[in-house]
Amino acid sequence: MKIKIFKLKKHKLEKDHLNFYKDNGYLVLRGVFKKKEVNYLNKKISFFSDEGWHNIMNPDRKEFLIAQTLSKIGKIKNLQDKIKFLKKAEETSIIYREYLKDKRVKKLLERITKNKMVGLMTHVIFKHARSKYSKLSWAPHQDNSYAKMKGHSYITTNLFIHKSNKKNGCLYLFPGSHKKGLLKFKKYFSYHANENQKPGNRTKLNTNNFKKIDLKINSGDYLIMNGNLVHGSYPNLSKKYSRHLISFNYGIKGKKFFSGDTAQRRSIQL
Repeated sequence: MKIKIFKLKKHKLEKDHLNFYKDNGYLVLRGVFKKKEVNYLNKKISFFSDEGWHNIMNPDRKEFLIAQTLSKIGKIKNLQDKIKFLKKAEETSIIYREYLKDKRVKKLLERITKNKMVGLMTHVIFKHARSKYSKLSWAPHQDNSYAKMKGHSYITTNLFIHKSNKKNGCLYLFPGSHKKGLLKFKKYFSYHANENQKPGNRTKLNTNNFKKIDLKINSGDYLIMNGNLVHGSYPNLSKKYSRHLISFNYGIKGKKFFSGDTAQRRSIQL
């Protein structure tokens, strides 16, 4: 089954976009962000990656970004250079918070849900070519199994930094699976998974009843995904091509959600 990509004009969703999302549980939009914005965000966050290119949780929060880069700070001997590093972390967190609250995205999501939205968290998954964590492949799961929001209140959006296909670890989706709602699942490692594990809560879904599609897309494409849509990803087996992904997650304003010990989701006004 081939992925359908919509070329967005004037950042406005039409009726066919809304119907597609309702039926399939996702939208891939082309033209939401400019190429220079995508490269800018990637450059800013890549500076903070460790040697293994482990994923970075909540780079929009200074304390999270610093806590996940303590090993890099420890290698800096000069006090002034340490201060510069901390200032750069603060600057980067501010930039990522601005993109979490981006008015273009706010407008798209509120058109889809017909509700006011809030930001909940951000997440960067690198899958950098030939790195320690490049071969992590996520098991089929629902993102809402972490936030546990009722109905279809939770939405994940992904900005793809690099061209993505099966060889370099693209996502795969099971369109229509969101209609099952939040399914029973078995908890499993996600952020804390090591390079030999397959992260993601184990969703109780017979995937044989759904057609699977591989998310073969271009750099700069933007995925809006219902939090109940079952999806996973392949390992990056490419020796040349990385697959960086920036995830911005949202929920309907006023709806309860599970914060999580690691993610520590919180309501952020858009």
